[in-house]
Amino acid sequence: MSSDNSPGYRAERFVAPAEQTFKLPDESSVTSTEAEGVITVVKGDIKITFAPQERQIRVSPYGIVNDDRAVSDKILLISSASQLSQTDLWAALYALWLRRNEDDVAPAQLDSAIPNAAGLHSYLVHSGLGWIPDASDRDVLLLSRPAFWQSAGSPLGLSWLQDPIPSTGHSANFPFPHIQSFTRGPNILTTHPLRPQKPAPGSLIYSRFINALGQQLTFTHIDASNPAHFDKYTAWQNSDRVNVGWRERGDEEHHRTYLKERLADPHIMGFIVAWDGDAAGYGEISWVKEDPMSTFVGGLGDYDQGTHLLVGEEKYRGRQRFTAIMTSMKHMAFLRDARTEVVVGEPRADLPIIPRLIAYLPQEFNREFELPHKRAVYFVLRRERFFQAAMLY
Repeated sequence: MSSDNSPGYRAERFVAPAEQTFKLPDESSVTSTEAEGVITVVKGDIKITFAPQERQIRVSPYGIVNDDRAVSDKILLISSASQLSQTDLWAALYALWLRRNEDDVAPAQLDSAIPNAAGLHSYLVHSGLGWIPDASDRDVLLLSRPAFWQSAGSPLGLSWLQDPIPSTGHSANFPFPHIQSFTRGPNILTTHPLRPQKPAPGSLIYSRFINALGQQLTFTHIDASNPAHFDKYTAWQNSDRVNVGWRERGDEEHHRTYLKERLADPHIMGFIVAWDGDAAGYGEISWVKEDPMSTFVGGLGDYDQGTHLLVGEEKYRGRQRFTAIMTSMKHMAFLRDARTEVVVGEPRADLPIIPRLIAYLPQEFNREFELPHKRAVYFVLRRERFFQAAMLY
């Protein structure tokens, strides 16, 4: 185990095995192997290799890092005997970044023998998956791990955000427009952007294979008319353990009213958390500028978001699953809108979960503050920091 240098945060190192198989959000499988520095990726009938060459280029930022401390790395030659689709290449990059999960960039060049190499080069550059660091050698790119995890260039249906389609995908030039809206309610009075329509109840909204656990993690918009959702939700909220934090214990009418109000409220969405389809807990994601907590915190931006979580099933508790779920919730928030710079949290200050939130997410403990119903801890997670250091593996 290695740790990030930030106070409190302890990012666990994930070392991929020599042979690794993972699933894409559409449940298709990708297998990668690594031998003598060469990474081979197989997806169906397609095989792609990343082979280090003798030539190196600078990977330290130009104009920032002095030449005497700049770092260089070997160029990876991306090769295949087949013509590749964008989906094939994106899946191969997925495998690459699972193995090189501590590098921000990787120098690479497409083998000219690939029949559509020029088209793939254009795809990498125009999607933001890579950029040209030296105009005198336009064939060599620096591939970006943070850009990949922001869903840059993700093929339709393969982004981890399943519904709505993220603005960083194929519709990058057409994010949801900024239309001024207004909310007036208890403890809140503010202008804010009009929010997109929520997916229909029962819609899959996020899906990601958690390599450290070998299981698919999914978030599905809760459907109170579905007994499989509602019965689990009520059992969790009525349990002694969950009630300590959420304080929503009640009869069936109480729970139906709560979920009905959540569905009608455009600023918040509840979802069922599941591992390989087995319900494990309940979460909420919200636009926080029009949330009552913003009145007591102040300074929240138009596209800042927030999250809440309860893990209801005892068998799905534990550090690794908790970290994976929390990381994925924050990931989902950042993917929902490329204009989101901050995702916040405000758990009750006396909950035993606070040390985990400090240790396993690269967020800052801003302060403690008072809300009408609780004393809370204010956590702030910034986009750049998240995609630099979050445990997305």
